Amino acid sequence: MMKVRKEYLKETKSYAAHTPESTPNTLDCSQGVNPYGPPESALQAIRNFDPARVTAYPHSHAVHSAVIRYWHDFADLNPENILLADGSISALYLVNALFAAPDAQVVGFMPTFTDMVVSVGLNGMKYIGIPPADADYRLDVNAMLDAIHEKTSFVYIDNPNNPTGQLLPVSEIERIVKKAKQCDACVLIDEAYADFVDKSDSAMPLLTKYDNLIVLRTFSKGFGLAGLRAGYLVASPELVGLMAKASNPYTMNELTREAAAAAMSAVGYPTAHQKQISSVKEALRGVCGHSLTMLVTDDRVPICTLKHKDAVDLQALLCRQDILTVSGVEFDCMDASCVRLRVPREEETERLIRAVRKVDMGE
Repeated sequence: MMKVRKEYLKETKSYAAHTPESTPNTLDCSQGVNPYGPPESALQAIRNFDPARVTAYPHSHAVHSAVIRYWHDFADLNPENILLADGSISALYLVNALFAAPDAQVVGFMPTFTDMVVSVGLNGMKYIGIPPADADYRLDVNAMLDAIHEKTSFVYIDNPNNPTGQLLPVSEIERIVKKAKQCDACVLIDEAYADFVDKSDSAMPLLTKYDNLIVLRTFSKGFGLAGLRAGYLVASPELVGLMAKASNPYTMNELTREAAAAAMSAVGYPTAHQKQISSVKEALRGVCGHSLTMLVTDDRVPICTLKHKDAVDLQALLCRQDILTVSGVEFDCMDASCVRLRVPREEETERLIRAVRKVDMGE
C-alpha cells in the first residue's frame, strides 16, 4: 500500500459528487440551485466577454470591488478582507486546511452540509455533531454553546441550514461567536443559501466586532451560477492572509470573475422570487399531514426536508413519481425516510404537489 494518509482510506459519502439518474420526464428537485437561473446581467457579461482574455492568468479585481459595493451598507470591507474561491466548497477546504491538527475538534450542527463533515475527517480532525433539539429537527443553540470549549478549533454553521432550510437569527449567531471567542476558537458561517433571504439576516455585520469570524458566500445558489464555480469568504486580513497561503493564486477564472461581478450588480435578484418560493413551500406543507411532515424551515429558502412517518425509502417513492430528490441517508442523523427537496419554478409546482400528495396518501 502506498504511503497515503489513513483518513483517505475510509469510506466517505458526498451527494454533491453523484450525478442523479433522470429521464426527460423527471422533475429535478435535487440540486440546490436557483430554479430561476442567473440574472440577465451575468448572462450579458458572458456574451460580451473577450475570448482573447483567456490567454492571460486571471487578475481581475472585479469581484473584490463588487463584494465591497454589495455589502457597503452592512460591513466596511476592504480587498484584504476577501478571498476568492472556485465555489464555496473550495473555501471550506481552505478553512479545514488552516485548522487541521491531530487533536483538532470542529463543532457543528447535525444535519449539515455533508461534504464539510467529510472534509473535516479527511484533514484528521474530529467533527462534534450537535443533534437536533426536537422531532422537527430544530437546531439546538444551547447545546452547541455547551459543546464549545478550549479544545474546539472552530465552529461550523451553515445558515440557512442544509438540508432543512431553517435560519438562525443573527442574535443567536452572535451568542455562538462570543462563546467561541472566549475559547480562542473561530466560527465559520457558511451562507451558501443566504442570498435567498435578506441581507439583514447575514452575519456579515458582525465582522467589524469579532476577529474570530469567517463568513462564506457562493454564487451557485441565489445568483444561479453553479456551473461557473465562484465563491468568496470574508474575514479579518490576518485570517485571509493565512488561508491565502494554501489557496491557488489563480483561483476563479477570468470569465467567471466578470460574470460573478456582473451578477452582484443585480442586487435584488436573489430575493426577487421570495414570494414564489414561499408559495410553493406553503403549498407543499399543505399536502403533507397523513404520512409526510415538512421539518422546520424558512419559507424564503428554496430547500426543505420532508420526512415520512414510516421506515420507507422516501427518495424511491418520489422517484416513482418522477421527482428527483436527495436521500436523507446522505446526512448525519437522518435516514431513508427523509429527503431534501429543492422547490421548482412556480409553473412546475402543480406537478410536484400531485406527486407529493400521492406519496403522502400512500397511493
